[in-house]
Amino acid sequence: MDENRIEITWYGTASVRIAGGSTQLLIDPFFPFPDSKIKVPPDAYDHCSHILISHGHFDHIGSIREIVSSDTSVYCTKTPYRTLCRRGVDKRNLKQIKAGSVITVGDFKITAYKGKHIKLNAFDILKAIFNMRVMRNRKGFFGKLFSFLSCTEKKESLCYLVEGLGRRIFILGSLALAEDIDYPKGADIAFFPYQGPDELCRIAVDIYGRLRPEAVLLTHFDDTFPPFSAETDTSDFEERMKDRAAVYKLRHGGTLDI
Repeated sequence: MDENRIEITWYGTASVRIAGGSTQLLIDPFFPFPDSKIKVPPDAYDHCSHILISHGHFDHIGSIREIVSSDTSVYCTKTPYRTLCRRGVDKRNLKQIKAGSVITVGDFKITAYKGKHIKLNAFDILKAIFNMRVMRNRKGFFGKLFSFLSCTEKKESLCYLVEGLGRRIFILGSLALAEDIDYPKGADIAFFPYQGPDELCRIAVDIYGRLRPEAVLLTHFDDTFPPFSAETDTSDFEERMKDRAAVYKLRHGGTLDI
């Protein structure tokens, strides 16, 4: 790898690897449910000893126990820290952080910012749980539902600014920003998790207006944990952004160099 190049790999959901110089970071690594059409190789997250968690929902932390090795450091807030402990992750692997924390990992400086989870109203939740797709895929439904309900966010979402090798990367784990935070503007690329309720395009365009990144990488738009997830149409946002910034939508396992 060119010493000044950063390679970004998207695996599905909000799972991304950032590799540059001698350093690799994993963001919210997650293995899809076995009945998902999306497959991530068992060794996809190997050789990366630093993991950033954006928040404590199952599709962001549910695979951590399978991924950690003796030298892995997992950076997360209090709630996912406690959930991961309950799920059998060794405390020695967990590093509790909060908004304002600054971490240096190899070639990268990482600053944690207060984030926000996209708002889901009662109708959105009921629609996700009670629909024909769920009825057709009842096998294992209650086990999956329990997994999701046992992993909470508790208003602890973080955004991350990763700086290094002359690049700035801004990472959202959910498509929302806190109203009272002055976020860094003009990053080389920002990760937008394009999943949630209606009006995603408007929400994403508003967030772009606050951050003004040079480019956007779309994540989380895929059907990784059926029957609760679904493929999300991103075409409206891509069309709206044509004259504003580059929008990248990678295939699963695809890479982007910046």
